Amino acid sequence: MIRSWGVLTLTGSAQPCFGDTTTAAVPLPDSFGKIAVTVASTSRYQGGDRIIVAPETNTQDILKIDSIASSTVLNCQSEGNAKTHTHPTSTQILLSIACAEIMVQNFSSASNVVWLGTDNTVTSSGGGSAFGQALPGDIPYRFSNSVQFNAIRTSEPWMSGTNGQTCGIAAIVV
Repeated sequence: MIRSWGVLTLTGSAQPCFGDTTTAAVPLPDSFGKIAVTVASTSRYQGGDRIIVAPETNTQDILKIDSIASSTVLNCQSEGNAKTHTHPTSTQILLSIACAEIMVQNFSSASNVVWLGTDNTVTSSGGGSAFGQALPGDIPYRFSNSVQFNAIRTSEPWMSGTNGQTCGIAAIVV
């Protein structure tokens, strides 16, 4: 199955390949253990997906999406019933699903490289954790491994490029 994350606009700074942000504060769980996570659009998500809220912080939470409540609200629960935290509006979210391959397509209309790295230190000039590059108009850069099946997570790759540049992102799930 192909899970498209769509066409992303780069910010000129490090950003996750499968990232999003909240559009409202993330509350603590209700009395049923449900946590409502509000995003601009739930169209990229599916029930059963895992998301990481506030990655790379000391208040990071891993949540499982139970259901899609509306076009903007994900009904979630804490992974393993771990303690969760409140998070403000515009908190970063990472999709974290197992997949066999991740593809980054730098469009032929682009004039600059999209640099790929392993964390939020990758830079638009190839610094930090950068290890690969998606070239304009070239075949998609593919994160994969020699092992079959779903051995990578969509939360692992980060990217950086020119502010306003666009690229396409997809994961192949076996």
